[in-house]
Amino acid sequence: MQNNFESIKQAFKEAGIDSEKTEFSITSYSLNSTLSFKFANADELLLFLNVNANKDSERINEINAMIVDAGVNPVSFFYVNFFKPKVAEL
Repeated sequence: MQNNFESIKQAFKEAGIDSEKTEFSITSYSLNSTLSFKFANADELLLFLNVNANKDSERINEINAMIVDAGVNPVSFFYVNFFKPKVAEL
């Protein structure tokens, strides 16, 4: 999948999304959008997000909770559906 990281980054660029600020959902199926990608497991997602266990333990816990909430197996494939961050309206 690491080779596919470039295609994901390209899709972010085309959609005008900052990969550092993107939001996402985790599902067992693809939403068939240009920003829906299959990851082999949770470790691959963490690698893509550049999350490090030594400095990002809170973020890892949040992602693991998302995986549990989605009912997917963290050691099996799942889909991550990225989207632009929601902006609160005043």
